[in-house]
Amino acid sequence: MAMVVFGYLGWLLLNPFHFILGIPIGSILPIPIVIVLTVVYIPMIYYIVRYWLRTMTKRKSGPASGIDTVEAGPAKAEDGDQWGRASMPYKAKHKSKVIGSKSEIRDPPVDLGSEFFTKTPDLDTGEPIFDVEELKAKAMIRSKITSGGWINKRVSSRGVGSLKASETAQYGRPIRSRQPTGDLGSIDLPATIVRAIGRTGKLAPGQQLEIKSSDIREKVFTGHTPLTILLVIDVSLSMKSSRKQIRKLLERIERETRGSKDRTGIVAFKESGAIEVQAPTTNWNKIYRALSKLRISGLTPLAEAVMKSLEIIKRERMRNRDIEPLIVIISDFAPNIPLAQSVGPGHLEYTPVRDIVRAARIAKKSDVRIATVNVDPSQMNWIRFLKRPYHEALELATMLRMKKEGFDDPIETILSVHEFRQTFGAYLIAKVGGGKCFLSKELLKKDSILSEFISGAHSKSTIRSEDLKAAESYIT
Repeated sequence: MAMVVFGYLGWLLLNPFHFILGIPIGSILPIPIVIVLTVVYIPMIYYIVRYWLRTMTKRKSGPASGIDTVEAGPAKAEDGDQWGRASMPYKAKHKSKVIGSKSEIRDPPVDLGSEFFTKTPDLDTGEPIFDVEELKAKAMIRSKITSGGWINKRVSSRGVGSLKASETAQYGRPIRSRQPTGDLGSIDLPATIVRAIGRTGKLAPGQQLEIKSSDIREKVFTGHTPLTILLVIDVSLSMKSSRKQIRKLLERIERETRGSKDRTGIVAFKESGAIEVQAPTTNWNKIYRALSKLRISGLTPLAEAVMKSLEIIKRERMRNRDIEPLIVIISDFAPNIPLAQSVGPGHLEYTPVRDIVRAARIAKKSDVRIATVNVDPSQMNWIRFLKRPYHEALELATMLRMKKEGFDDPIETILSVHEFRQTFGAYLIAKVGGGKCFLSKELLKKDSILSEFISGAHSKSTIRSEDLKAAESYIT
């Protein structure tokens, strides 16, 4: 504000009219000229400030580097922004429609009768996962980073995403051109003209070059693209002993995504439903606010959580069809609430487990990357016993049991074996969804968690017949 005021005064006392009219510099001009100068000054200072802000956000070094990447659109204050402002208090004018103090009853997705309902989790019930004051302190520290007040920040500012793409239609640097196979991306004008000339040959004097649709070529880029990450967090009562693992995982994910264009959202599930706690955003102060709402209580509606995540991704794709979605499920993977809750959690057909298979198949059909992270410490026994990484150990165990029981399909093997059905939920979702399951303790030792998620998406089986024979020899 001071810059605008002093700039205005300087503009009035020193401007081209002093030279044109021969009036001494620093003298007050006539009122009509002052009005004209004011009208000229307003748009001029607007574009100067706007250019300055755009320049500062693109800086890679210096005290003002690292300004957070923000989303496009009008600058409206939202719930959670107050934690990113160290000097100006903020009160929400409207109550959040995402997070409420009371549970809501949602209509069933199909006509299952009046006795059926899905209860949206009550986030005010249970023990908190995160310390609210600690999250507020982190948000205040981050606000100092974005304002340039703290130079030695932990996270470097990145203007790209985490997904490395060898060929993409929108991001990175151009490496070649191609004929469009679907929706047209960025047109490569030189390649298009060369193609048209090659088709028509040498032009006669006065003849114009005609470009047909078959001549059009689009650019192919290489680089990094931003991810839309949905952190699907289990806040059921069975996760009480795993709060420390959840905090560590989210801190690592924050470290790898903050400052980039990767967008992160939060989905929580417990009781008999799932809720979107925070829509995908690059603003981690909002995510801190969402995390402070997470409290542990109730049962584990795992299939409902996957379906809720797919609903959110469908909505995000309606806004931008080119997003790269990644669902990360953090749980102990012991589902006990099915999608059709009228059958009850103890149904003989073990519906809660079959429902996560159905949900994972829908995710794969929707071309959504999926990664599962198990925080149950007892799962380390599979790694020690089979001496393999977590996903491969569970896959090898499934193959051995399938061979022993005489089954033809690994999924049906897990569903039919009681101990597998209770403990192989993470592998089951990853196997059906075309992704990979991880154990939290094993995952935290990796250099990059996101790289592990991305490389594991749509992974194929690595178990060979030689591996089965070797495992059988030392088990027996």
